[in-house]
Amino acid sequence: ISEAAKILDRYLSKTIFKSQALVLLILLAIFTLIAFVEELEHVDDPMIYGVPDAIRYVAYTIPQRLLDLSPVIALLGSLIGIALLVKNSELIAIRAAAFSVRRLLLSVTIPATVLVVGLTLLGELVAAPLHQYAEKQRAILRSDKVYLLEGKGLWSNDGQRYFNVRELQHGRIPSGIYIYEFDKAGKLLTYIHANSAEIHNDREWKLIDVEYKTLENGTLVSRHAGELDIGPFWSSNELLVLPLPASSMSLTDLYHYIDYKKSTNQRTDRLELTFWQRISLPLSAAAMMLLAVPVGAGTGALRNAGFGQRITAGAIIGIVFYLGSQLIHTLGLLGNLNAALIALSPVVLVFLATAFLLWRMQACAT
Repeated sequence: ISEAAKILDRYLSKTIFKSQALVLLILLAIFTLIAFVEELEHVDDPMIYGVPDAIRYVAYTIPQRLLDLSPVIALLGSLIGIALLVKNSELIAIRAAAFSVRRLLLSVTIPATVLVVGLTLLGELVAAPLHQYAEKQRAILRSDKVYLLEGKGLWSNDGQRYFNVRELQHGRIPSGIYIYEFDKAGKLLTYIHANSAEIHNDREWKLIDVEYKTLENGTLVSRHAGELDIGPFWSSNELLVLPLPASSMSLTDLYHYIDYKKSTNQRTDRLELTFWQRISLPLSAAAMMLLAVPVGAGTGALRNAGFGQRITAGAIIGIVFYLGSQLIHTLGLLGNLNAALIALSPVVLVFLATAFLLWRMQACAT
């Protein structure tokens, strides 16, 4: 690659990243404000869950919001950058310098690759942990019977029964479970320890690998059971603490959680779709960046379009992509199709549309 080509690569990447940063700030500000207004609806008692708590929750979920908006940010940001080059006649000069359509696409591929890697790392290392923490803290604060002690897990009480869940494996599976039941005089009647538990829809808990002691004739008698049904364990509002949204889990935790659900013969179709959606999200952003090349540079009906028309076209494409993706996901679940196929289909369609528009662009240029 010549030095001139390297300079143009850097210039195009810089232009696109600057436009994406501008779109990111605008969209993130708008959707964060919307999320904050929605969160204020849950502020019933400021002494339990107040405005500062709502602000903290919204702030912790900003990285996840950024991930969700990344395809739109990638499309509009890249489109604005390229459309500005067209508006200022810079793209014409670049094309005149023997910068082919293929070479222009390669220049956009560089920041697209950086974006994919960045979004993947953001999701795994930042967004998932913060989102999970925010969901857990919000649920705990809204309940007046649940307490989180550092290093001691989740505590709750129901009359003379006290529950303790030490940790949630993969963010979803209760493990290290302790149950203590006392009489009114404070004497221990029952002690239960289980390695893990399965939570059923009817709020019943099935404890796995259980050691328990019961008071019989003044003596605590120890027993062991492979499984022990108990419930209802948590009240309806406390139950929210444990089954955190799948969207708040890292890919690694989500993968292991799906494996766990399969091992216990539970349905995993929606979880698998969520897993593949998370994988497809960075790819969707990259596909949108590449699609911005023919749309921003102008091809077909957009050849003589103005700056505003190109941006409008990009916004329409973003809306169609979102609605089309939701439709494909819904129909795929109803048809019991492969989760990877459902999640990746919209991305493949965008890549095919990009290839077609680039071919048209190349044909018109020759």
